[in-house]
Amino acid sequence: MTSASAGKRLPDYIIAGAMRCGTTALNSYLRDHPDIAVSSAKEVHYFDAKYDLGLDWYREQFPDSAGAVAVGEATPNYIFRSEALDRIQQTLPDVKLLIMLRNPMDRAYSHYWHDRARAKIDEGFAEVVDRELGGEDIGPAAYVARGRYGEQIESVLARFDRSAVHVETFDDLVAKPGEVYASVCRFIGVDDTYRPANLGQPVNPFLEFRSLRLREWARRLPKRAESLVGRFNRRTSSGYPPMDPAVRGRLKNVFDEANAKLEILLGWQSPDWS
Repeated sequence: MTSASAGKRLPDYIIAGAMRCGTTALNSYLRDHPDIAVSSAKEVHYFDAKYDLGLDWYREQFPDSAGAVAVGEATPNYIFRSEALDRIQQTLPDVKLLIMLRNPMDRAYSHYWHDRARAKIDEGFAEVVDRELGGEDIGPAAYVARGRYGEQIESVLARFDRSAVHVETFDDLVAKPGEVYASVCRFIGVDDTYRPANLGQPVNPFLEFRSLRLREWARRLPKRAESLVGRFNRRTSSGYPPMDPAVRGRLKNVFDEANAKLEILLGWQSPDWS
């Protein structure tokens, strides 16, 4: 450990998943808490993509946390990568894991439009679903696979005690943010009466870009300049079109079994995701 990182701690909690389930909002709300020190970047990706950079590099991603009650980060890809969970368990055996879940059909559709707005994909959602359900490898997007929460939670609980895992839902965070926030704070071990000023406000709305070429060019600029260009180049969209009911029905059949598994694994009654 370098002298510069002497006041920095490794995380006490990690928001480990799932993508497009409200992790950005929850991380933003926790960042405002006076008892919590959050990593500078929301998604550090140490345990899945940057593990070879070493533990000292990981520690440097956090602010000075000498006065913090809890330190945390949020990389929602972790829950989907068994090797990331292995590394977390080996490196931070006492860490607490926060998991955000969402109706898996809506999660997949939100993920698809997030990628489409960034020109990562240009084919229709139905076609992508057909290819994935047909056994084709569609790459890291894995719109359907990421919604099989039962398998992912089972993988988590094979490595961590149930008491170290706290699950909330996107719908509850939207409908009753104060209650969810207090519950998360109690789990982390910080003051559960504090409420951030932005609690309940949208944090990661669906965005469209005026120019994807300009977006890629801006990434070469210093951070402040990139931020200024990005502010001009993006706009909040009025939303994407509703999902085809036939596709939704097909996905419901796919996810029903995985959803039922959650009730057994977590000892809860899963939300109505029909």
